[in-house]
Amino acid sequence: MQHREPLCGDPETALTEKIGRVACHPVDSTESRKESKDGMIRFNPAGPAARLSMLLGAAYLGLAILANWLAAAYTVQVPLTDLTAPAGVFAIGGILVLRDWLQQLAGLVWTMALVYVAGLVSWGVAEAAGWTSLQKIAIASVVAFTVSETIEAAVFTPLRNRSLALGVLASGVVGTAVDSWLFLTIAFGSLAFFWGQFVGKGEMVLVGAALTATRRAVLPVARPTP
Repeated sequence: MQHREPLCGDPETALTEKIGRVACHPVDSTESRKESKDGMIRFNPAGPAARLSMLLGAAYLGLAILANWLAAAYTVQVPLTDLTAPAGVFAIGGILVLRDWLQQLAGLVWTMALVYVAGLVSWGVAEAAGWTSLQKIAIASVVAFTVSETIEAAVFTPLRNRSLALGVLASGVVGTAVDSWLFLTIAFGSLAFFWGQFVGKGEMVLVGAALTATRRAVLPVARPTP
């Protein structure tokens, strides 16, 4: 009988997955899985999962740029509260969730490379467009973004195999707190907007965690990094 590598979400391997002794592979189509010479199934960079990764990566980069513009141009009242925050909080909340999804699709290395590229590109666009008239705001934005995303990845990675939704929620909360604190401290030396930023981003993270709880049937899951 030919040995078959287990698939994430496959009912036949659900019990084995719970034991935690088996690596999962994408469940989308044979085009996204290819067998190498050693008989193991590898992530196919030409498959549907890779194309979806590119789409989400473009959205991630776009949200990073949008967050800078919104933060420089508007303040908003956070829904369901009387708190006020720079409008970029909603874009940053979405970014935190997208990073987790991208890691599940394409792996940690590719995703972290995108984090640092997005940070530099968003800073460059903001500078070129004159969105950040104060140099401190430009520096605060790129530092807060890259540091919080790095810490968020460190929290998400060990949790993702236990529960994707829990990983997104826990890492998002930590990333939100770090991003808010760093940005306000570096840019203004004041935490007056901290709770508005924290709650606004947190609301987006909650939405993302809820979507993640139902996403396994839609988005393939990449082979976890050992």
